Amino acid sequence: MDCADNEERLVSIGKELMKDINNWEAWAAKADILCTMGLFEIAVRCCDRSLSINPDNIFTWTTKGIALEKLGRQEEALAAFARAKELE
Repeated sequence: MDCADNEERLVSIGKELMKDINNWEAWAAKADILCTMGLFEIAVRCCDRSLSINPDNIFTWTTKGIALEKLGRQEEALAAFARAKELE
């Protein structure tokens, strides 16, 4: 997926969030895209927003773990991965 695809997806997600700011799926999708783009700090914040609405989403916990790992925040990453594993 190239940068233009990611940007288009982010615009689409932004429109969804304008309709419903509490759309946890949109926050999770935004986090995933940002993580693939290397924007890990922002991805973690989007994960946190998604998880504040739906704390039982394995995908979002995993994305958060990956982003935290990339930021060198190993203990937090392990906790996020552990939570994802608990939910399996």
